[in-house]
Amino acid sequence: MKLTEIKEVIKASPAIQIESKITLLQRRMWNVLLANAYNELPDKEIHHVSVSELAEKIGFDSTNRVYLKETLEALVNFTVKWNVLEKDKEQEWGAASLLAYATIKNGICTYGFPLPLRLKLYNPRIYAKLNLRLQNRFSSKHSLVLWEVCFDYFDIARKQGETPFIPIETFRELMGIEVDEYRTFKSLNQLIIKAAVKEINKETGYFVEVKQKRAGRKVAFLKFLISRPPEISSTMETELADLNIHDLPPIALELVQAGVDKDAARNIANQQWETVNTDALPESSTYPDFAAYVDEKIWIARETADIKNIGGFIVQAIRKNYQDPEVQKQRSAKKEKEQQALLETLKAERDERVTVLLQQAAREQPQLLEEAADKLAPYPRQRIEDYNSVQEAYQNDIIVAAILNDILAEKFCQELLAPVYQAYEDEKSRILGEVG
Repeated sequence: MKLTEIKEVIKASPAIQIESKITLLQRRMWNVLLANAYNELPDKEIHHVSVSELAEKIGFDSTNRVYLKETLEALVNFTVKWNVLEKDKEQEWGAASLLAYATIKNGICTYGFPLPLRLKLYNPRIYAKLNLRLQNRFSSKHSLVLWEVCFDYFDIARKQGETPFIPIETFRELMGIEVDEYRTFKSLNQLIIKAAVKEINKETGYFVEVKQKRAGRKVAFLKFLISRPPEISSTMETELADLNIHDLPPIALELVQAGVDKDAARNIANQQWETVNTDALPESSTYPDFAAYVDEKIWIARETADIKNIGGFIVQAIRKNYQDPEVQKQRSAKKEKEQQALLETLKAERDERVTVLLQQAAREQPQLLEEAADKLAPYPRQRIEDYNSVQEAYQNDIIVAAILNDILAEKFCQELLAPVYQAYEDEKSRILGEVG
């Protein structure tokens, strides 16, 4: 599918709830790049789009391609905090670059997302499906950011929704407002909040209003309510209905995102193995579950050339149990590679948490360092003698610190570290169990 034919972007909530120091054009561009790459995220690291299509999709009429390049460069260089409102309680996204890299050659933009981010952006559990056409109507980045945040909480079935109460400091972070900007609530309210709400209500066909909550005399929290007026046109109602996939089971959602008709996807998800022709049913031990079977057929469809109707192909592949040994081999290798990357990231996170806990224990109980130092071999012990104390050596000598941390972890802090190691093993087992 050409980029110009893509009408919406499926965007994970933590990716919506970022600190927004990026410009309006940069946020538009990142949304479009995500939409263009979405179906490729599970199995491709590199994505392509023509510069002319990209410029058209973000509503950039200028021939100033230098500015487009600078916008891409900014997305690579920006490190932002994710999941600011913590809507997804299970995510620990921390900080990440919006793009891993981007190049332009012969009118083609080639780009990629950081690996951990790429794996989490596809088929997120909590997401919003945002209309790309609407984003180009906004003249202010604050309007686009607030629109995405509000729509993230919009319940399509009820035609309304509301954000939690957002602390003013967090709201400023979401809007990308520096501490020395709009210092008074009066200026923030007049120039940012009211202006953004006014533009959303004018341009989108939705209605947003804001509620305030005080702490003492000051406004300390903001809540935004979003609704869909009943007098909308039939055209816009149809457009909204097209986005209503929130109520689909996970298997159906994945099928819809791969190109399968919504009703057919729901039918497959509900009937599961009954969908497969009797003479094509695989052995029960071949797949861990029906979801893995469907995932394989989607892979086969993506790797099969010259498919005019990919949704229809996937349905037939499920019914008739299409097999492609080469694709299945590639899929297995890809999943193993991604699994290894996840395990390496998981181990690095575990080690970082262990180090933080050990450093905290060493600060609160200095005697632990003395006891650990007594167990040192002669050479590292000599390094400590170059400092005034074991504590000073621990703080300033990375070799001494690493060795003492190993002793602390093994001899003195097992109980302290046990929950971290258990959480690591549990998550490791989950990742290993997902291979199929």
